[in-house]
Amino acid sequence: MKLNQFQNRAFTLMEIIVAIGIIISIVTSSLVLITLTINSTKSSQLRIVAIGLSQEGLEIVRNIRDNNWLNGRRAPSDWKQGLDPGDYRAQYNSLVLLSFSQTPLKIDNGFYQYDSGNNTLFYRKITIEHIDNNQIRVISEVSWNERGKNQTIKAETRLYNWLEES
Repeated sequence: MKLNQFQNRAFTLMEIIVAIGIIISIVTSSLVLITLTINSTKSSQLRIVAIGLSQEGLEIVRNIRDNNWLNGRRAPSDWKQGLDPGDYRAQYNSLVLLSFSQTPLKIDNGFYQYDSGNNTLFYRKITIEHIDNNQIRVISEVSWNERGKNQTIKAETRLYNWLEES
């Protein structure tokens, strides 16, 4: 009878060890899943910001074109003033494109710019190409490094001089 009691205890101990192993596996799997979700969320947040910055680059160039129109520059040679072919940097609050350099955008009170604030991961390059007298191609490329991998978002548009002089 004593031998039988010892065997029952040993079997119960084995059940406990298996149960602990199962619990550890579940907890480990949950932690891995949580970590992957957090990393994916951070990656998605960075992509959303990059998409917004890329779109903003196109809007800045469009704003320069529209400002030229408002100032009466509608002729084929005038509407592209300030939009020479090349690579540029641009700020949301300026109608002047800056020569491109590998300068990171800074963030200050929620606004991305080059003047002040804390450096971010993002770099923006705006490329302008003249297609003909009434059309330009604009590419806004935002790049950043995420966990050792270079990431890039590109947006492209064509701007036309559809508001020609009458």
